[in-house]
Amino acid sequence: MISVILPSYNRAEKLKRSALSVLNQSYRDIELIIVDDGSTDNTREAARSLDDKRVKYIYQQNSGACAARNAGIACSSGEYVAFQDSDDYWLADKLEKQLDCLLANNADLVFCKYFVNNGFEKKAKPDRYSEGFLSSPYNVYGIGTQTILAKKEVLQDMNFDIDMPRFQDLELLLRVCRKYRVYCLDIPLVEYNVGSDSLSRSSSKLYSACELLLKKHPEINSQYPQTAKSLARLLMLESKKSDNSRSFRQKLRRLSLMYDGGIKNRVKFIINKIMYN
Repeated sequence: MISVILPSYNRAEKLKRSALSVLNQSYRDIELIIVDDGSTDNTREAARSLDDKRVKYIYQQNSGACAARNAGIACSSGEYVAFQDSDDYWLADKLEKQLDCLLANNADLVFCKYFVNNGFEKKAKPDRYSEGFLSSPYNVYGIGTQTILAKKEVLQDMNFDIDMPRFQDLELLLRVCRKYRVYCLDIPLVEYNVGSDSLSRSSSKLYSACELLLKKHPEINSQYPQTAKSLARLLMLESKKSDNSRSFRQKLRRLSLMYDGGIKNRVKFIINKIMYN
């Protein structure tokens, strides 16, 4: 059995489409665990309206998506675990293809590609990975939680870090890659939607997450240089946003240099400071 964990917070209007994309999978031996993270809308009613015996509904006080995922793992019954988000959509054969891949390659965790739907275009991401096992030095930037299928023992051994405001998937995979076999299935099987309430739109959460990640993994620059450079680029791009204060843009640029102190990034630092200060 595959246990699919779907945390949700005040997204009742989007929950049904996301949940049905799980329940309508070609692989049928699943349970869908919906973890309501303290919603104040009608998430409970939306979950119960699914009317499928494979659905489990759990309510918890608002503690964040990581705590919700960990709660779902703790009460799961499956040998394998996958994650869905409340506003994303799975292709119908996602679980079947991922499980076949995991078993055929004796992997511990398999991730697939995803389509980014930002309202303007659809692109398959992340494009830096090709089919096969990740090799050292690992670059785990851009692998989404909703693309992961893993043996349950992996996620019992290594839970999500509830302190991370963003990049929870990246932080988890940094730890997982050191001990387990991680495989890329080079097929996009998820439609990822960027909404107005998405964490990926928050500059403050980006800064807090990157600052905390560097404290938790000071080895990231030396052991995961490509991941560090990807984060440095993201921070530098964020420092261009005019809706951020001048002092905050400076903080973003300085943190970018802590991830990548190379010549190219230092040049970007100077240019951005002049143009966007």
